Amino acid sequence: MSFNSMEYLIFLPVTVLGYCLLPARAKKYWLLLASYFFYMSWNPEMALLIAGVTAVSYCGGLLCGWLRDVKQKRRASSLAAALAVTVCTAVLAFFKYYGFLAENLQRILTAAGSGARIPVPDILLPVGISFFTFQALSYVIDVNRGSIKAEKNFIVYALFVSFFPQLVAGPIERPDALIPQLKEAHRFTGDNFREGLVKILTGFFKKIAVADMIASSVDVIYSSPETAGGPGMIIGTVLFAVQIYCDFSGYTDIATGSARLLGIRLSRNFDVPYSATSVRDFWRRWHISLSGWFRDYVYIPLGGSKKGEARACVNYLIVFLLSGLWHGAAWHFAAWGVIHGLFIVFERLTEKLRDGMWKRVNVDPKGGLVRTVRRVMTFVSVCFAWIFFRAGSIAGAFSCIKVIFTDWHAFSLGNIGFTLPGLISAAAGIIVLAAIERGRLDPEAERRLSGGRASRIRNSAYVAVLWTVAAAWLLLLAGSGESAFIYFQF
Repeated sequence: MSFNSMEYLIFLPVTVLGYCLLPARAKKYWLLLASYFFYMSWNPEMALLIAGVTAVSYCGGLLCGWLRDVKQKRRASSLAAALAVTVCTAVLAFFKYYGFLAENLQRILTAAGSGARIPVPDILLPVGISFFTFQALSYVIDVNRGSIKAEKNFIVYALFVSFFPQLVAGPIERPDALIPQLKEAHRFTGDNFREGLVKILTGFFKKIAVADMIASSVDVIYSSPETAGGPGMIIGTVLFAVQIYCDFSGYTDIATGSARLLGIRLSRNFDVPYSATSVRDFWRRWHISLSGWFRDYVYIPLGGSKKGEARACVNYLIVFLLSGLWHGAAWHFAAWGVIHGLFIVFERLTEKLRDGMWKRVNVDPKGGLVRTVRRVMTFVSVCFAWIFFRAGSIAGAFSCIKVIFTDWHAFSLGNIGFTLPGLISAAAGIIVLAAIERGRLDPEAERRLSGGRASRIRNSAYVAVLWTVAAAWLLLLAGSGESAFIYFQF
C-alpha cells in the first residue's frame, strides 16, 4: 500500500491504536506484524526476501560480536562480516542489477561476433530493496567495527530492518539511532500526536498539491522535447526539480510523521537543499541519510581526503558513480551521479582560485552577494544533472540539452501540457508550501522566536490560517487519484 492510498489511511490509525492499547511487552511484536503486513501488501512473496536479508545480517552480526568480544579474533570477525555483507549485497545485485549487467554483456558479445546468448529472466524488483539492504549492511559493518553491540533480540532486529514508515523509501536509519528506540515501549502523548500529524499533513500537501500537480506537465515536456522547445525544456527541468523534491521529501515527512505518532524519531533527510551554496553543500542537505551512508561506508574507507588531493577526487567520483547506480541500474543514472562528482571535484580544485577572484574585485567571498550567486549557480548545476536523471537515457538527455541550446521557437502553455488554471494551481501550491515551511513552528524555531507572547500568538494564527488553506486544498484534490512516489522504484 502506498502512503497516499485509502488503505494506508486506515492502516496507520489501526496500527497506532493497537500500539497504544497493547501492553509494553507486546508492542514490538505488534509493530513487526504491522510492518510485514505493510510490505506484503506490495507482494506477499517478497516477505521471504526481507526475512532472508534479516536472518543473514542478524546471524552475521551475532557471529561478529561473539568473535570480537569473546574470542578476541578481529580477523575472523571481519571474515564473518564480509560473508554476511557479500550475501546481502549479492541479493541486491541479483534483483536490481542482473538484467542491466546481462544486457550490457550481451551487447559486448554481439559486437565481438559471438553467438552466445545470456539468459535474462523477468525479475521483479522488490520495492524498497536498496533501502532495507543498506540498513542491514550498516548494522553488520558497525558491529564488526565495534561501534555497536550485536542485537541479541531477533524481534527487535527484524523490526529495525522492516519498520514500516521508512521501509520502502527511507530514511536509511543507523542501528545505534533506531534500535534503542524500538526497544522502548513508547506511550501516546499529545506532543507526539500533534508533531506527527503536522508532518504527515505537510507530506501529503507536498505530494498531492505540488508534486502531482506538476507531474503531468513534466511528463509532457520530457516525452516530446522538440515540441516544448528550449524555454519549455528549461521550465520542465525546473518543475522536475520541484516535483522530485516535493515527492521525495513529502514521502519522508509522512514517514517521519507516522513514526512520530508511535513516539519514534526518524533521522532528518532534507535540509532546504535548493538553498545550498555548492553541489557539495547540496548533498549535505539532500537525501542526507544516503549521502551519510556513502560517506561513512565507502568514501572514508577508501581513504577520504587523507591520501592527497588526487585520491580524494577519485574517491568522490567512485562514491557518486555508486550513488547514481544505487538509484537505478541504467547508464543515465550513472551519468547523473558522475556529473555530481565532477561538479564537486571542480569546486574542490578551484575554491581558492574563485575566492581570490572575488577578493580582487573587492567582494567578500563569504558575503551575501557571493552566497546568492553561488546558490543560483548550484541550482543551475543541479538542474542540469536532473536532465540525465529524468530523461530515461543518456541519448535522451543529450537531445533535451540540444533543444535547450538550439530550439527557441514560440512558447505556449499548451506545448508544456499546462492549462492556465493548472499553472495557477501549481504556482499557488508552491507558494503556500514555501509559506508553510517558513511559518511552521518546531522546537528550534520556537526558541529563536522573539517578541514575547504577542509574537507567538501572531505566529500561531499565521500557521493556523496556512494549515486551514492546506487542509482545504487536500480535500479538494483528494479525488484526483493515487500516484506512486518516485523513489519507490529504487
